[in-house]
Amino acid sequence: MKLRPILLSALCAAALAMPVNAEDLMIGVGGTATSIDPHFYNASPNNSIAMQIFDRLTERDASGQLLPGLAERWEAVGELQWRFLLRPDIKWHDGEAFTADDVVFTFDRARDVPNSPGGFGGFLRAVASVEAADDATVLITTKAPAPNLPGDLANIAIVSRHAGEGADTSDYNSGKAAIGTGAFRFKEFRQGDQITLERNPDWWGHDVAWDTVTYRVISSAGGRTTAMLAGDVDIIDTPAAADLERLRSTAGISVDSTPGLRVIYLVGSPLTGAQMQFIRGPNGEDLSENPLADVRVRKALSIALNRQAIVDRIMEGTATASGQWLPEGAFSYSPDIAVPEQDAEAAKALLAEAGYPDGFRLTVHVPNDRYPNAPAVVQAVAQMWTRIGVQTTVESLPWITYSAKMSEFAIKLLGLGNATFDASSMLINVLGTADKERGLGASNDSGYSNPKLDEMTAAALSIYDDAQREQALIAAVKLALEDGAILPLYQQTNTWAMREGLTYAPRIDERTLAKDIMVK
Repeated sequence: MKLRPILLSALCAAALAMPVNAEDLMIGVGGTATSIDPHFYNASPNNSIAMQIFDRLTERDASGQLLPGLAERWEAVGELQWRFLLRPDIKWHDGEAFTADDVVFTFDRARDVPNSPGGFGGFLRAVASVEAADDATVLITTKAPAPNLPGDLANIAIVSRHAGEGADTSDYNSGKAAIGTGAFRFKEFRQGDQITLERNPDWWGHDVAWDTVTYRVISSAGGRTTAMLAGDVDIIDTPAAADLERLRSTAGISVDSTPGLRVIYLVGSPLTGAQMQFIRGPNGEDLSENPLADVRVRKALSIALNRQAIVDRIMEGTATASGQWLPEGAFSYSPDIAVPEQDAEAAKALLAEAGYPDGFRLTVHVPNDRYPNAPAVVQAVAQMWTRIGVQTTVESLPWITYSAKMSEFAIKLLGLGNATFDASSMLINVLGTADKERGLGASNDSGYSNPKLDEMTAAALSIYDDAQREQALIAAVKLALEDGAILPLYQQTNTWAMREGLTYAPRIDERTLAKDIMVK
């Protein structure tokens, strides 16, 4: 099964006052890339930049179809080995030759980058060893059958051994080690402000329209719209829902959208460490136990929410309410999992059954510059929880600060782009018991652990038969949701606004890739 992007265009005949410059491109983005190191943090803003500088063995197109990347082709060699045949004559940005040894170096490095807030080890969890059979052939031996490996590797940026050996994240951020094979070369990185890239004339891929590209961080959705209307940028991502009609009706601007893979969800921590500063008794007293460790409390918080009202009133139709973390049509989406219905009385009864008849106090955290309308969404959530006796306050933080402190929060709003295009990204990276050796829990900052779920996930991902693997993944999804491991809210719709004269195929993974922005 595949998601099919829906193209919604509102093309206008008249041009804006400032014409598109065919050599330089200015992109206004809402998300802040925290690093140029492509293995530091598995977050969409970081990945959008990394995909310009670095390539992968396999790639995905706008609809999620798996494509050849640095590997021209690949094949399974028995149940426990894959052979990847590399493109010939690929050069790094500094002119050095790309070889299979760079892949060996990359896979070792990507497993565990120091101080990473959420890395890429989960995509390599099945890999037992990597061997350069010759300069153009990579042999990957897996610990168990790994039918998803080619797709997983579409998430691992390939870096060079000669530039990366001995380098740390700061060396990538400075540009010293940011030597890739990608469509663009690194020029400048100013965290929280802008990133500038220059065209790589020797890239092996398709023709690229731009000599210089600047990603300008504009965290306010309204600010991005203003910049678009003023002609200060050529394309923006995630415009505010309230601005879409204005953008569509403005001469010289087009708006394109597609249903996205990203789920917005709430996740609570069952731990009793730093999290307890954000959980108190109904009168503000300390608690010896964490209410969020009780599945009845988690279920109560879930059924207290009116997801459809959030989508209708706050997201204004730019999202789809959901009770799971994949959109309809995706591999391992389950039609049997309905959107939970709001039931405040049942929620109160569950709280009482769990030992909290008078509720408790809770602080929920949200990033204020990462996901569209997220602070307003969490304010609505807080009101719904307060109505069932969980007196809820909201604290919002900039993404750079938020992402560094997430493990301390009691409950928080996050989004996951489901980079594996099936249920396994959430099951492995977010809900898997944190274990670097097993490649689990790379983004598990809540402390959630369910050994049975880990076993079900591992078993599902070793099944080569697609239909059987899908049913096994769905069973794991149902277990996770029954346990209240996360509280899914909705799937985002991905939207871009751009100047007339540009085209960009809207991507279900929401990434804004300058190399694929074309001039008509």
